Amino acid sequence: MEFDEFVHTGPGTLAGRYLRLFWQPICCAHELKAGQALPLKILGEEFTIYRGDSGTPYLVGARCAHRGTKLSIGWVEGECIRCFYHGWKYDGRGLCVEQPAEGPSFADKVRIPSYPVEEYIGLIFAYMGEGAPPPLPRYPRFETAEISLDVAALRRICNYFNNIDNSLDSVHVRFVHQRHRESVDDHVVLGDPVISVEESAWGVKRYAKYPNGKDVTFFFGMPNINFINGQVVDPGIKRADVMVFKVPVNDENHIHFEVRAIPLTGEAGRSWIEERRRLREEAERDRSELVRAILSGKRRLDDIDPNRVDFVMLEDEVAQAGQGAIAVRSNEHLGRSDRGVFLLRKIWERELKNLAEGRPLKQWTYRPDMLPTYPRG
Repeated sequence: MEFDEFVHTGPGTLAGRYLRLFWQPICCAHELKAGQALPLKILGEEFTIYRGDSGTPYLVGARCAHRGTKLSIGWVEGECIRCFYHGWKYDGRGLCVEQPAEGPSFADKVRIPSYPVEEYIGLIFAYMGEGAPPPLPRYPRFETAEISLDVAALRRICNYFNNIDNSLDSVHVRFVHQRHRESVDDHVVLGDPVISVEESAWGVKRYAKYPNGKDVTFFFGMPNINFINGQVVDPGIKRADVMVFKVPVNDENHIHFEVRAIPLTGEAGRSWIEERRRLREEAERDRSELVRAILSGKRRLDDIDPNRVDFVMLEDEVAQAGQGAIAVRSNEHLGRSDRGVFLLRKIWERELKNLAEGRPLKQWTYRPDMLPTYPRG
């Protein structure tokens, strides 16, 4: 199977069909207010996401069935959305319930697409596949009362599989992220890790063992989830469990959705997260431009403040976008440190081949004991 099968995710593509068999995050819950509608592009398709006055989120087609105007510029009325152009109104099931200036029976014949939606751990998830959706997976680590959830959606300027490959790569940390590692005094990397991987019930379990005797455990959940104990650019916290979902926008862009379990609660947690969101919003304004400037030689990464809230992301973006918007994997030379990358690609190849040939797919299952580790001391 060609690598092209992995990277193209629009309607009708093999990888697009596969990703649509899973619940995908499409929006941060805090970014969608009651009575608000937003345009959305995911997996090469356009949608409208809105919250009814009750606070319930809905996902429907992008355009009015009448004359094709984008529904997101219209109005939310109760649990429905009304088109800005001629006032046609749709409910959350996509049914047209009102058509000004038309006969009373006309509306019953009109419908736009609609999709199941659930709100969970600070994200709005949607199921865009055919048939009834599977149960939305649950992650108990992010449901406990001892934490606050720091949730973000970061736009990336490369194919989602560039990022997925990076999720199974331990060696890059020593080089890509060396500028800020001195701030992490609970773990100093001494030499190159020995990598071992195995297929799990959820995806890939990966171990990295270092010459100083310390080891790290990571979990990758099929098809596009990375679960790690990741660094937080804050000396008071340093590390936190983080679940990352890598969701395609189109073939050359994706959204990095992340949920961090911050060990703060109450007002301390709310204040920390509000400040984090403010800093992240500032950083989002220029990160893509900085990446392009660095890759073109107009700027140097060493000249950028490593205390930026998104500096780790900036480093990853430079490395991954530097492979090309879509990496040319046929030119690669994989080594033993790439065991995780190799295994994950073989799993993806197997599942896409089974999908193409109509054979059963593996039913991936997350278990609560699948928790990443990062040694202390």
